Amino acid sequence: MRVCLLIPDGIGIRNYLYSDLITDLLNRGNQVILWHSLDPELIKVAEERLGATFEQVPFSHRPNGVFVQLFREAGRFARLRLNSQKVQNPTILSNWTGVSNSFKGKLLNFFAVLLGKSLHSYNSIVKIESLGFKEIKKSSEFLESRRILEEINPDILFCTHQRVFSVTPAIEAARSLGIPTSTAIYSWDNLPKGRLPFRADQYLVWSNYMKDELFTYYPEIDKSQIIVTGSPQFDFYFKNGIIQDREEFGRKYNLDLSKEWVCFSGCDTLTSPDDPKFLRDVAEETFGIANVQLIFRPVPVEPIDRFNQVLKDHPEVKLIEPIWIRGCHWGSYFPLYEDIELLVNLAYHCKVVINMGSTMALDFSTFGNVGLYLRYDHPGVNPINQVETIYKFQHFRSMGDWEAVGFIYSKKEISSQLKRALETPDLIAPDRKKWYQKIVEPSPENPASKRIVDALISIGRN
Repeated sequence: MRVCLLIPDGIGIRNYLYSDLITDLLNRGNQVILWHSLDPELIKVAEERLGATFEQVPFSHRPNGVFVQLFREAGRFARLRLNSQKVQNPTILSNWTGVSNSFKGKLLNFFAVLLGKSLHSYNSIVKIESLGFKEIKKSSEFLESRRILEEINPDILFCTHQRVFSVTPAIEAARSLGIPTSTAIYSWDNLPKGRLPFRADQYLVWSNYMKDELFTYYPEIDKSQIIVTGSPQFDFYFKNGIIQDREEFGRKYNLDLSKEWVCFSGCDTLTSPDDPKFLRDVAEETFGIANVQLIFRPVPVEPIDRFNQVLKDHPEVKLIEPIWIRGCHWGSYFPLYEDIELLVNLAYHCKVVINMGSTMALDFSTFGNVGLYLRYDHPGVNPINQVETIYKFQHFRSMGDWEAVGFIYSKKEISSQLKRALETPDLIAPDRKKWYQKIVEPSPENPASKRIVDALISIGRN
């Protein structure tokens, strides 16, 4: 079978180019075609790692037409509004940001909201979205995608994540040719945000919880189309040979073997503009704890300049940067496989991770370690970044009444909460494993990469 992986951007590189998915496909006698917009250097790295040479087709991102954008954004606004009422969470509607802030963008946003407010049922939303898909079929992007697909003749088209608008013509072209289509839901917070701009024949989700979420927000999708496969990003935590012993890892990064290691995991500027202030708070409060060494892992891709002064003032904080490299394209960065190994070892050896509501709490929970979420504001914070807004987002409701993470409500609490997390982890976050099982549904004996391959083969034309 000829399997075409549509990779629109660097999101999910780890999951598909570094996991066992491609190897498993090839070992089962399938051919793999990459339809992508990735940096050539990344493809070389992946080919060298897998010992394979890929058939490649360049993918070009082009903006959708005005009517396509209008119908899409009107449908998305209406769906977010309806879903916010359905689950009684007004923060869901805050995920609608419109097209852009240009004059034309603002004009389009105005009419999208106007049209969206007239849609009061899922049926009416589906109808307006269908108008957008019909408009796409009139576009040059659709015709070009159809031509490419006729040339490469795949038996299935798998889009590695569902968030990019510009892949919709390719998906529609495949469906018009009778080529089965599949996509994976990238992250645990994507579905409440209405990030599903196209429709596929198959949807791959992390867990049964995510399957129910998808059906809740998109009731027009049949449950038989939603397959629970897990996410390959968690496969690496169970892979043999990645975890180093503590002494080896400590020597490699010049860590103090006599101390407990705690990781401060940085967020991007948009999510947590006050991250340098939080790092300073944590550094100041942990400085007096004799048996703790603080490790700082900044978010990949962004410069660490905003943290320079904090790191200068607190040389005891151990900076371990993500192992990403610059590619040939301007602004292009991508992870090396070594960064996966680094992250797995941090999650294993650090007994606590501290951040602002990040998925990293789930990663660290793989090994039973504790996530501490910062839950206080610094003066002057934008209302959209206030913690009482952030922690009302729908994906945090997945915890229910469980104590899945510990919360830090003020700078003064950092030291005491950290000591509790280190000394009595089952008292501060007793439900962390239950939450992890609910969201991730790991299956070490049947990895996500294998389950995804099984799912793709099940709907392929051959």
